[in-house]
Amino acid sequence: MPRKIKKNNSYKYSSDENLWDFNEWNKLEEDTLEKIISSKNDDEAYIVCKELGKKILKNYSNSFFTVTRFLPKQKRDLVEIIYASVRFPDEIVDTFDMTSEEKNSMLNKWENKFQESKKYSTIKELTSKNIPVILSAYRMAAIEKNIPDEYYLSFIDAMRKDIDVYEYPDMNSLVNKYIYGSAIVVGYFLAYIYGPNKNKTVGDLLEPSRDLGIALQLTNFARDVYEDYFRGRFYTPTNMLDKPKTISDLPKYVLEARKLLAQEAEKWYQKADKGMENFSPDSQIAIKSCLKLYRKLNSKILEKEMDAAHRYSLTLKEKISFLPLKKFWKIILLYI
Repeated sequence: MPRKIKKNNSYKYSSDENLWDFNEWNKLEEDTLEKIISSKNDDEAYIVCKELGKKILKNYSNSFFTVTRFLPKQKRDLVEIIYASVRFPDEIVDTFDMTSEEKNSMLNKWENKFQESKKYSTIKELTSKNIPVILSAYRMAAIEKNIPDEYYLSFIDAMRKDIDVYEYPDMNSLVNKYIYGSAIVVGYFLAYIYGPNKNKTVGDLLEPSRDLGIALQLTNFARDVYEDYFRGRFYTPTNMLDKPKTISDLPKYVLEARKLLAQEAEKWYQKADKGMENFSPDSQIAIKSCLKLYRKLNSKILEKEMDAAHRYSLTLKEKISFLPLKKFWKIILLYI
């Protein structure tokens, strides 16, 4: 059972040993900015930003980091930038030692900087105008791939909903009012980067990206029901399951919520799987591996009932079982 450490209105789990606090993120920003300032030109500055994206993804998501190694480097660099750009706002809400007011204020400032970033078109120009490095890198990726700004604004709005207690009456409400901003638009970001297969368009990628985003988010909800209770979050729609009235009701609630959310997730994995061939061939190994990996985790939640405090995960053997043998050498070079 993970040890809970209460910080203001949030809980940080001692098992999450790779989480960076606000000061560590701030130091990372300062160190990267120093490298950008000393870089010879904007191309070199952009490389510095891509290195930052890789560092953040590698620290926070071993599973996603693994599957992205099978993307061409140009696409992999952009995916890492996208991940970094959504990771930081998520950390503001989940792990920073701040009050709700302070978190809202920081998200507002972040959104304002994002809006301001529209005025500029190079890394050096962006950072010289005090646009954070992560947002500067995202702006360059968005320009390169024509990613609509509305997606990122929807993501920030979803993060605001996680600061205070928020409930959803039914699955449609959960999907449209929360999952859209927290996961679906992230899938859209990646669709623009992964690119379409022959005779397809980016528009053809949006439906399977949406379906996969919903599935992945529901699996995360199912895995994190116990932890989310202590954060004051209840993602299981109230028409499916009443939230626990007391902590003594928590174990039963967790077991039932896990099953309901994972069952719903499986429906979306089935839908998403039908659209995988729409993606560019050089992106399919990565995105199919991602689907299979998280679907396996979802199946584990459904098939192996564990106590309420247990946090489901996949073993290394289970993770690499989804990767094609002909590409297995990349695992050896995983952290290069």
